[in-house]
Amino acid sequence: MTKGELLKELRERAGKRVKKESWVRREVVEAVFEELLKLIVEKVKAGEEIKIKEFGKFYAVERKPRDMVDPKTGKRIGTIGRRKVFVFKPSKKIKVLEEE
Repeated sequence: MTKGELLKELRERAGKRVKKESWVRREVVEAVFEELLKLIVEKVKAGEEIKIKEFGKFYAVERKPRDMVDPKTGKRIGTIGRRKVFVFKPSKKIKVLEEE
């Protein structure tokens, strides 16, 4: 599913909830979606954890530095420095869906 398809379906579902599909304009749905993504990224970069009940949580983890090795020769070819990575951990409810 592409971002456009996701936004289209989100608009349709939101329209059904308020009983007026025309009330939920495409531009509004797109703007809210974009701002939500930006907000999550900003907060995680600032060191905060975002928890969304029954969905999961977004947070940053610091990875330790490690050596890079050429798989053909086994020789050490450099190091990858310490860095922070973005992590999403699904809730138990989402994990159950994965198993079905």
